[in-house]
Amino acid sequence: MPKCLQLLILVLTLIPFRMGALPAGAYVAVDIPSRYTSSLNGLAEYIAEHYDGVEAQLWALYSWEASRLRYNLSKRDVQLTITNPDELATWTLKSGEGVCANFASLFYSVATRLGVESYLVGGYSVTHNNVRDDGHEWVGCIIDGKPYFFDPTWGGGYMLNEAQYVHSLNAAYFMVEPAKMVRTHMPEDPLFQFLDYPHFYDEIDNPGATHPVPVYFNWRDSLANYNAQDTLARLGGQLARMRANGFANDWIAGEILRLQHNYEAQLLNRQVDIFNDSVERCNNLINYINNGYAKGGSAKEALREISDIRMQLTNMADALNDADFSSDVLVQGAANLQGQSETVLNTLQKLEKSLKK
Repeated sequence: MPKCLQLLILVLTLIPFRMGALPAGAYVAVDIPSRYTSSLNGLAEYIAEHYDGVEAQLWALYSWEASRLRYNLSKRDVQLTITNPDELATWTLKSGEGVCANFASLFYSVATRLGVESYLVGGYSVTHNNVRDDGHEWVGCIIDGKPYFFDPTWGGGYMLNEAQYVHSLNAAYFMVEPAKMVRTHMPEDPLFQFLDYPHFYDEIDNPGATHPVPVYFNWRDSLANYNAQDTLARLGGQLARMRANGFANDWIAGEILRLQHNYEAQLLNRQVDIFNDSVERCNNLINYINNGYAKGGSAKEALREISDIRMQLTNMADALNDADFSSDVLVQGAANLQGQSETVLNTLQKLEKSLKK
């Protein structure tokens, strides 16, 4: 994610904090010995051992990283080379700095190790009714069946004149309910608003204006489906939800284009994998036939294999035909794959004829 800046800070009265369950209003920074903070597992194990209850454990994590990590805008490109959340979180632990993606990935990775159902949420922020067009990242968690949000980046301080980061721990972005969080944190994917009636982008961007009537959305069932999907299906679902979520501002429009390209590239890569598998099976089949069939084999079995490979290649071709690739490179790649597939199908047809004689 690009840089993420906090323009508003809430100052809270700090009350002494004791180990164990989190007392109401006890929001002070937790100190964790450095020997436990060199790895994600070590950090999670220390928190689990010394704090009772999910809220107390998550506050320990939130307050520790919000008060110890240094916001450093010069590290924003690290997330472009380290895309795995655990790897980015580990890098963040070692460096002690980063941007919103670093803060969020660390919270997500440790919370997951604490047994909390957690999700990295990407989107944009809105402060004083002004849309930030630089992107932001935070974390959503399901706790005892209820959704909450955490933003350790904004919880750790704020930018002074967009030049200097000022450390100032606050609990304003700890365990926030969805209806409140969406006022300042708008997910790019409406699913991660965790609301039965999710807001259209324009509702948050332009409060007070006339907007379409909200539509009921069963986010719990959709989240269950999301969890069961592979990366490609998740991308497809996200794109569909984003396109249906009303007027898209410039940032969302750019994200849709980026996600569409990623979706198309992953789709083509999947079809390449299917094609390569088909070629390998076809070569094995030819060897099988040339060697007079394997022990116990028969021409009938070879014909069944031909039929199965043909169906696999046909399904691949149908998927490519249905895809509306927007990149010339991807269009050409799909065309090349279709041409190679025809060659394999012709080979299968010849094999089939020879086996039926």
